[in-house]
Amino acid sequence: MSDLTNASEPIEEASAEATPAPEAAPAPEATPAPVAEAPAATTEPAADAAPAADAAPGSPTPAAAEPSMTEEEQAEDQRKKAEERARKEEERKRRDEAYEQLQHLKDTNATFDVVLIERVKGGLRGEYNGMRVFLPASHFGIRKNVPEEELGTAIGQTVQVRVHELQSDDTGYKSAVVTRRDILLDEFWSTIAAGAVYDGTVTSVTTFGAFVNIGGVEGLVHVSRLSNSRIDNPATVVKKGDRLKVTVAEVDSEKRKLSLSHREHEESPWKGVNAAYPVGKRVKGTVRRITDFGAYVQVAPRIEGLLRISELSWTQRVKHPSDVIAIGQEIDVEILSANEDKQQLGLGYKQTQSNPWENVLSILPVGMETQGIVQQSSTQGAVVRVAETFDGFMPRSKIVSIGRGQKVELNPGDTITVIVADVVPASQSLILAMKGAEQSNEGREDRRERDGGSFPRQARQPDSAGVTLGDLLNDSEKSNLYKG
Repeated sequence: MSDLTNASEPIEEASAEATPAPEAAPAPEATPAPVAEAPAATTEPAADAAPAADAAPGSPTPAAAEPSMTEEEQAEDQRKKAEERARKEEERKRRDEAYEQLQHLKDTNATFDVVLIERVKGGLRGEYNGMRVFLPASHFGIRKNVPEEELGTAIGQTVQVRVHELQSDDTGYKSAVVTRRDILLDEFWSTIAAGAVYDGTVTSVTTFGAFVNIGGVEGLVHVSRLSNSRIDNPATVVKKGDRLKVTVAEVDSEKRKLSLSHREHEESPWKGVNAAYPVGKRVKGTVRRITDFGAYVQVAPRIEGLLRISELSWTQRVKHPSDVIAIGQEIDVEILSANEDKQQLGLGYKQTQSNPWENVLSILPVGMETQGIVQQSSTQGAVVRVAETFDGFMPRSKIVSIGRGQKVELNPGDTITVIVADVVPASQSLILAMKGAEQSNEGREDRRERDGGSFPRQARQPDSAGVTLGDLLNDSEKSNLYKG
C-alpha cells in the first residue's frame, strides 16, 4: 500500500503546479500550451507506477487498445465480406437448382452420374452440380456388405446412381441420398442367362436345398441338383460359408428367382463303379428308402443300388419289402449288375443266404401230403406256404369244387391240407393241390361223360407237368375248348 501511495504523490504535485498557470499569464494565447502538456506531465508518473500495481497479486492488466483501420483497409474488408456473401448466395442458388433437378430425377426414376469425392462414415460422399450427395455403403453394390478396399478404390470415380431419398427443412437445409444397387440389379437380371457358370458362396442350407450367393444375388440349388447321386439331407454335403461352383439352370427375371445347379461340377461318384463292384461281389449296405417294388441300399457315399422285391427271399412271395427289411438296417447284399454310364447298381439280398430250393425235393417230394397256410387268394388260384418256408401255387383247377363252377372259398390265414403236385428246383416252382380236389374233379368228369360231354379223361395232363393252360381255365372254358 505504501508503494501505491508514493506513486500517487507526483501526480498531485504536477497538478498543483499546473493550477496557477492560467492566472499568471493574462494573455489568452499562453493558456493552451500548459493545458496540453499538463496531462502529459501527470501521465508519466502514472505509467511508471503501473509495474508496482502489476506486482500486487490479483491486480488486472489493462488491455492494449486495438489499432484502428484506415479507410482503405475498411473498404477492402467490406469488399471481401461482400464477395463472400455473394459466393455463398451463388452456392445456395446452385444447391437449390440441383435439389430441384434431383427432385425431378427422383420423380422420373431416372439415372444420372455422380463423382465420388471422399470416404465418409457409413459410405461415400459425391457431388452433383455443386450439391453434395451421400451414397451409403449398403447401396454401393448388389452386395450389402461391401469390402472396405472396394469402397476406397471408388474415390474419384464417376458412377451412375438414382435418387433414393431427399430431405429439406424450414431452415433451408437440404440433403440427398443416392443408390446404385437397383441399377446393378437391373443390369444383372437383364444379362444373366441359363448356362452361365459362377463361383458362389453358400448362405444357408435347408431341407430342400442350399441358397448360394453369386455376386450379391441368391439362387437356390435344389437338393436334386446338388449332387449326381441322391441326397436325403443337403446338410451332409454343404454348409454355410462353403464356396461352390454352380451353373444357372433357370432364370425368372419377372419374379427375380434363380435356380442353380452344382452336380455338373461334381466328380461323379460312379466313376469306376464297374471295376469297384464286379458282379458277384458281396458288400455291406444301409437301407435308405423302401418302395412297393423294392428298396434302395447305400453301399458307398453317394452310391445307392436297387434291391428288387423279387431278390429278397428264395422261397416266399414277399408282399412288401418292409416285411423283410427296414429303413436304416444294415444288410449284406450281392452285386447282380453294375452300369457306370446309367449310374445303376442291381443288388440281391437272398443271394447272401443259403438256397432252400437246392434241397426242396428231399423236404417236399412229389405226392407228399402236408399242412399249408393260405397267403394270397385270387381268381387264378391261391398262394400257400408249406414247411414254413416255401410258397407254392395252387391253381384254381386244383381247389376242391363245391358245385357247378364253384370252388371252396380260401382266405389268407386259412390252414388247409395240400398235396405236392409238382416241384421244379431249377425254376423255383412248387405246384400244390388241395386234398380232395382230384376226387371232385374226377367225379365231375365222369358226370360229363355220362351226360354226353366231350371232355375225355385221357385229355387230362399228368400232375408232373406243372402248371398248364388247363390249370388257368375254368370248367366251362375247358369244355368250350375241347368242343371246338
